Amino acid sequence: MWKEEYRLGVETIDSQHQQLFEMVDNLLLVIDDSKNRDYKKECASAVNFLYDYTVKHFKFEEGYQASIGYKDIEAHKLQHKRFIITVENFAKKMTDTDYDMRTVKAFSGSLVAWLNYHVAETDQKIVGKNAAKDNESLLTCLESFSASAVNVIMTMMGLASEEIVRTMPPKMEFKGDISYKIGLVGDMIGKTVFQYSEKFARSIIKSLIAKDIDELDEIAYSAMAETSNIIGGKAAMMMSGDGKLCDITTPSLISDPLGQAVSTDGFNIKTNKGDMQILLLVD
Repeated sequence: MWKEEYRLGVETIDSQHQQLFEMVDNLLLVIDDSKNRDYKKECASAVNFLYDYTVKHFKFEEGYQASIGYKDIEAHKLQHKRFIITVENFAKKMTDTDYDMRTVKAFSGSLVAWLNYHVAETDQKIVGKNAAKDNESLLTCLESFSASAVNVIMTMMGLASEEIVRTMPPKMEFKGDISYKIGLVGDMIGKTVFQYSEKFARSIIKSLIAKDIDELDEIAYSAMAETSNIIGGKAAMMMSGDGKLCDITTPSLISDPLGQAVSTDGFNIKTNKGDMQILLLVD
């Protein structure tokens, strides 16, 4: 999973990132070889390490940001805080279910999606990389989700901007194989529906873990939920400012996407690695 382009050039942070990716790789190996290993014991060990090491790493990384006067440190801290809560929630679920494989896979999917995007995109800004990608002026809801989706897709799937085709208004006949709903709260009230084709989901997973998957399992569903969360969270940040506050709710899996958002506001995205759609319904 680790890629050389993830390096920030800060030796301690890069080393810690590599260790995090190595442990995630180990967790995926345990899942793949669960019949021949004491996977419950190894999963417990991996989860405990990830939690302890993530807290340690975040503390160091935030200290480094403070030492260089990084202007977006508070927003970065918030992302760290939210992710720690995610790890804590999954850790409890895994303990409660005695490390049920479905729960372990769901944790792994969320983990690989968050870690890859955070290190490949968000952390790069600490050292001045990718800073020009974000438009700091306030954007409309549609503009924010559109810009956020393109940024996240480019980062997670390794696509260039010209390889991504957006269509507005959305094509309402589009039917995704995985769909999620996220609520908008604060000064912007509404909801957003994300639909992904199976090809799109498989492409993201392959990009994240460097291998094909046999089926859309809990890893895929959880990774796509986290992808929706990343897009929504980034869009919310773009809409916040000048006294305005916008936030999102936790993604929830849905089976009737068109029934959730009876609106023509939104867009389709077409790539050679699959298609997706975002529908918006804002009060």
